[in-house]
Amino acid sequence: MASALAAATGDESLLSAGLSAATRLEGDLCLDSLDLVALGAVLRDRYGTAVDLVGYVAGLDIDGIIGLTVGDVSDYVNRCRPPQRGPLRPAQQPQ
Repeated sequence: MASALAAATGDESLLSAGLSAATRLEGDLCLDSLDLVALGAVLRDRYGTAVDLVGYVAGLDIDGIIGLTVGDVSDYVNRCRPPQRGPLRPAQQPQ
């Protein structure tokens, strides 16, 4: 997920930021709606058209949007992906 976030935002520091499943997209990473659209495009390109992050977020209430985490997005993508692929990890751990 860190590489998708870095690609969507252009912020390569996210690759080594120590993101976790609990990292909030808005509160911790300061992503705005344009960043979410860009992230959605990256995820759709990587995992297929079944991944519609913008549609998913549109179905959330305001508290859900504010509290959206890296883990929430990872869980959503995993639910959309074909079962033959392994699960997407919420965040890459620094090595």
